[in-house]
Amino acid sequence: MGLREVPVIEFDNVTVAFQNTVALSDVSFALGKGEFLGIIGPNGSGKTTLLKTVLGLVKPVQGTVRVLGQSGAGISRIRRRIGYVPQRKPIDPKFPVSVRDAVLMGTYAVLGFLQSPGVKERKRVRVVLEAVGLDEFAGHIAGHLSGGQQQRLFLARALVAEPEILLLDEPTAGVDVVTRSSIVELIRSLHKSWHLTTLYVTHDVNEVMDCTDKVLLLNRTVQAYGRCNEVINEAMLARLYGSGVRVLERAGRRYVVAGDYHA
Repeated sequence: MGLREVPVIEFDNVTVAFQNTVALSDVSFALGKGEFLGIIGPNGSGKTTLLKTVLGLVKPVQGTVRVLGQSGAGISRIRRRIGYVPQRKPIDPKFPVSVRDAVLMGTYAVLGFLQSPGVKERKRVRVVLEAVGLDEFAGHIAGHLSGGQQQRLFLARALVAEPEILLLDEPTAGVDVVTRSSIVELIRSLHKSWHLTTLYVTHDVNEVMDCTDKVLLLNRTVQAYGRCNEVINEAMLARLYGSGVRVLERAGRRYVVAGDYHA
C-alpha cells in the first residue's frame, strides 16, 4: 500500500462484544486496494465476527472501522460493493431452485426494492457461472450439486453484483482435499483477474501460504500481521494454537504441520 493510498479496509483499535463476551479486542490493521489477506485462527477466535464487522452487520463498542472510505452507518450504504461467501450450509435438495436462479439472487441487493433482474443481470450470471466452472450446470437443481460445486455456486452469487471486496468464510470447509485445492486455486485466479480486495478466513495456514499478500493471525486480538514469511513461523503459530506446530520446508515451499510429524 502506497504512502498516500487510502486503505480499502481499516480497523483502528476495534473491540466487538456481545453481552458480556468480547469477540474482538483492540484489533488494528489496514488493507490496501487489490491485496489478499488470509485471516487465520482457531475456532472461536473472532474470524467470522471480523468479516461481519467489515460488512457493517456487527457494530464495534470501541474503535473505528472504515470500509471503502465509509464508517459507522455509512458502511451499510456501500455493502453492495462487498461480496460475501459465508460458511457453507448445504442447499436442501428438495428446494426447487436452479443454479442459474440461485446465482441471480445475488443481484437483488444491487437492484433495490421492487426491481427485477433484466437482460444485463442474466448476462452477468452467465459470465460468473463460466468463471467458476458451472456454466454447464446452469439449469440443474442447486441442491443436487456436490459440496464443491455448491461452494462454487456461492462464490458465483457473491461475484454476480461485481463487488470490489470479496469476503470468504472457510470456503473449503467440508470438501475433500482435491476439491479444496481446486477451490483455493479458483479463488486465487479470480482475485487477480477481477482485481478484488480479498479477505479469506481459514484455520488451515497451508491454504493461504501461496496466495496471500498478508496474513493476520487472530485470537480475539491480533497476534501478528504482515507478510507470510514475516509472521508464519513456529513461535507465532505456537502462540496462536499452542504447542505441537511445526513449519517444514520441502522443495522451496513451506508447510505447517500440527501434531505428530515425520521429518
